[in-house]
Amino acid sequence: MRNSLRKLAVAVGAGAAAVVLAAPAATAGATALWTVGPNSPETFSGSATNAVLTLNSIPMTCSSSAASGVLTSASGTTNVQLGTIAPLTFSGCTSAFGVVTPTTDTSTPWRLVANTYSAGVTSGYIDGVKATIKVLTCTFSVTGRVAATYTNSTGKLAVSNNATYKLTVSAVSASGCTGIAKVGDVPTFTASYAAVTPAGGTVKPTIVYS
Repeated sequence: MRNSLRKLAVAVGAGAAAVVLAAPAATAGATALWTVGPNSPETFSGSATNAVLTLNSIPMTCSSSAASGVLTSASGTTNVQLGTIAPLTFSGCTSAFGVVTPTTDTSTPWRLVANTYSAGVTSGYIDGVKATIKVLTCTFSVTGRVAATYTNSTGKLAVSNNATYKLTVSAVSASGCTGIAKVGDVPTFTASYAAVTPAGGTVKPTIVYS
């Protein structure tokens, strides 16, 4: 009986050791990869119509917006940078108060960051957003992040706000902003950019996670 128990213990111990030794080999070299297509790195451009920044229930609507940047494949699981945006412009912007003049600051390019992937849709955010907006005599600055999703089949980069990724009014001019903007306000921004690669080209870029 003792011999039987001793043999069982030896067998269990050997099996456990085999599992421990085998585990690293099973995962060695396995690297999560975000692959940008058809080429990486590659320039891209995107255009949107009806881009809307809403602040204190006041929509500020731009008839068009244009973005350019670079897409690059990268490894990792979450919070993986897949590209940059610089420059980004708006035109034809109006509000209930009249003409709106947004000026973006992309001297430090905004970052395209990926978090999740499912059925051809990449979800993440755009980081490093900086813009100055002028309405009447009010000038205010907006900084932060916006949520973003990119869909391979449509080539659309959609941006919006959620509880995690949002914009904040970080500064206002000394006068003229009463009833329009104040520091700490949280505006929402929505737009859908049709992306092509290379910049000015005709091919929809793709992002695949594997």
